[in-house]
Parts: sequence; structure tokens; C-alpha cells
Amino acid sequence: MKKIVILHNEIVGDAADELDVLTQRDLVNEACLKLGHETAILTLGNDLNRDLKAVSDKKPDIVFNLVESLWGKGELIYLAPAILNAYKILYTGVPLDALFITTGKVLAKKMMRLNSLPTADFFTIDEINKLNPKKKYIAKPIWEEASVGISDDYIFTPSEMGKVEKIRTLPSSHYFIEEFIDGREFNVSILAGETAPEILPPAEIVFSDYFNDKPKIVGYKAKWDETSDEYKETNRSFGTLETNKELKDRLVEICQKSWEVFNLHGYARVDLRVDKEENVFILEINGNPCISPDSGFVAALKEAGYSTESMVERILKDLN
Repeated sequence: MKKIVILHNEIVGDAADELDVLTQRDLVNEACLKLGHETAILTLGNDLNRDLKAVSDKKPDIVFNLVESLWGKGELIYLAPAILNAYKILYTGVPLDALFITTGKVLAKKMMRLNSLPTADFFTIDEINKLNPKKKYIAKPIWEEASVGISDDYIFTPSEMGKVEKIRTLPSSHYFIEEFIDGREFNVSILAGETAPEILPPAEIVFSDYFNDKPKIVGYKAKWDETSDEYKETNRSFGTLETNKELKDRLVEICQKSWEVFNLHGYARVDLRVDKEENVFILEINGNPCISPDSGFVAALKEAGYSTESMVERILKDLN
């Protein structure tokens, strides 16, 4: 039996992407109890010194890190592992360096390029004049996760002057421009194993005919607003690569290499696009992705035949 502190961020507001951490907390707590561990649930909020002392006072063997933001800011996600790391407290999931790099999408894409991992061309907001007039682009937040700030309002061609002028006003410290890959989208979940990470069954995001005259993206509505058409017409499907072993093997190889290059631990998810010529592009690497019962990660886990208890157990063994 181990003492496990389950640490998550204080909830700011009532947005679905904020509240989701509570269902993750409950899943992890239930799994830890079934595994025979002793648990305590704590939050990280406004008073970091007080909150850290509360963690330290519990004398945990392990902190299960579910912190997704701080003060409602997703770009501060790395502060939790930074503090735990500084005080030499063992914690789960992606380590400090990897979480900082993967959260910063531009920095992550530079790392991909340095290590021959495929990703679409990207530009700063100030480089908008360098865009190819024959291509389509998307302006994306640098730091936010969970599809926050992703909208088809920011998908454009350089000839759409109204959109271009709007995008010019975005702060370059928080937005960048990426070539828009119009094709199939896959989410590939990765779980730590005894000797190597395990690539769970790839899930394809299937866009219905509703998107025939709209950009095929998993924006904020498609991910979180259950009443929206985007949510209802965007579905996850497994087994769509069974007749294309070559493409499936390529996705698996890219995800395995991503785990190694970015020093990932515990669990992660890689989001990818595949164009009409079957060229693969990494959209982003998600450290500590959502593991709520209805999440893509847990769906892939169940598709592989694993329980949430086995997931939590494997994450608890791959520590920082």
C-alpha cells in the first residue's frame, strides 16, 4: 500500500474543460482505492506555499498530478511538476521539461523538426506575409490545450483579407500560424509499460457530411459543447486502419519516437493529420491528456481491453 495524494487545480468558473478535472480526480481516486492504496485529494490554487505545505504534510509516496491549469491559465500547467520536482516529491505523468515543451506548441514543433518528426509548416503572426497564397492556414493558440481557442474563424487563405487583418491583431506571444492539413485526423494514446510504452489502438476522428462545406477541425464546440452540431457530427472510431497496415505502422512508429524524443512518462496522446497522399503530420503532443471516463484516452484503453485500474497502476509505476 502507498500513500497517494491526488493533486488537481482549483476550479475557476464553470466551463466544461475546467470541470472535467473533477471526473478525472474521481476516476483516479476510485482506482487507487481498488488497488489498495491510501488516498488524499488536494488542490493547487492561489496560495502555492500553503498548498504545497498541505501536500508535504501528507508525506505522500506519490503525487498523482492532475493539475491542468493554474488560476484558469492552461499555460501555467508546468508549475505543478516544477514545484514537486523542486521539493523532490515523486509525481506521475509527463515530467517538467517535457510538459513545458509540449505545452508550448511552437517550441514543440521546433523540437519535432530537429528530430525529423513530421509536422506542418508554421509561422509567427509577424510572418504572415511569408504565407503561400495557394495554401490554407490556421491561427492557433501557442499555450492552450483542450481545443481552447481553436475555431474555424481562424482558418484562412492569404487572399481572405478580412480574416488576415483580424489575425494580424492576435498577440504573437500567444498565437502562431500553421499550415492547415485538410485530411484524416487520428488520436493515438500512449501508456507506459514495463520496458517500453504501449501504443493503444489509434482512434480516427470521423467528420460527418455536416462538415462537407466546413473546415474539418475538432474545435472547442466539437470537443466540449454537447448541444452543438459540431459535437454531434464529430465521432471517434476505432479499427479504421485495419486495411491499411502501412499507415497504421507509420503512426505507431511516429508516436513511439515522440515518446522518446520528448522524454514522456506515464501517459500521453499524439494528435495527427494524414493528407490525401497519406503524408503524416503531428498536430500536437499532449502530455497528461484527459483521462475522464468519457475521454479519448479511456476509450482507447478499453478498446485495448484494459481496465482503468490497470491504467492507473501503470502510470503510478512510471514516476518522475
